[in-house]
Amino acid sequence: MSAAKKPGLPPGPIKPFDLAVACCLYEEMTPYARSLERFRFATGPALNLGREVHRLVLLQFLNDWGCRNLATEWHEMALDALDSWYSGAHGQLRRVGDSVRIDGGDVDGLAGVFDSLSKRIAAKKTRKGQKLLVSFGPTATSKSLFALRPHALPAWDGPMRKAFGYDDGGDSYVQFAKDVHGKIAETGQWCRERGFDLYDLPAKLGRPAYTTVAQLIIEYYWITGTRGVSLPQRDVVSEWLSWGDQG
Repeated sequence: MSAAKKPGLPPGPIKPFDLAVACCLYEEMTPYARSLERFRFATGPALNLGREVHRLVLLQFLNDWGCRNLATEWHEMALDALDSWYSGAHGQLRRVGDSVRIDGGDVDGLAGVFDSLSKRIAAKKTRKGQKLLVSFGPTATSKSLFALRPHALPAWDGPMRKAFGYDDGGDSYVQFAKDVHGKIAETGQWCRERGFDLYDLPAKLGRPAYTTVAQLIIEYYWITGTRGVSLPQRDVVSEWLSWGDQG
């Protein structure tokens, strides 16, 4: 029997060209960027889950972002789950902050915060005549943390976890968050050595001011990991561009 795959993102920096192509594909292939824009417009710069209206907007956003387990007919239950979770979690989230960098001290206790929400019951369903309880789950939890701390805490989904060897638990999510920030640092260094600032990329792509580098990194992995899209090589794109000069 082969050993289990060690979780982690592929080695090496993400080239700005590849990141830009993937993020442009993400915008064109999905409605998710527009859903995020509606969400940020509705909540303003500071999401406060102590407010019921913000919790409701978050649930609508999570539905738009593919969290089908949070059925709209059970939003009242999910609202209560978010309320009780946030009352105990906001102190830890305040310590994490929303920095463009995190370290071990920043995320101390974050695994418990993640698991606490992921395991809360947010809906019910009936399958083959049997009533089942539906938890918030790891995907909706990560997307909620991203909504609260968009610079610091990345979103993930099931195919992404599987592709890179992570499991559904809080410890694995914390490792993923650290890995994403490691990738940001690695990619940022590669860019600086070539006279390019990674943090200028959202503006260069015409993205709204709330767009974070962590968000772009996740868009890249969603395109290449979740969707399995192979990005075109630079020399191929250069050849395509040359066609415009012919004739």
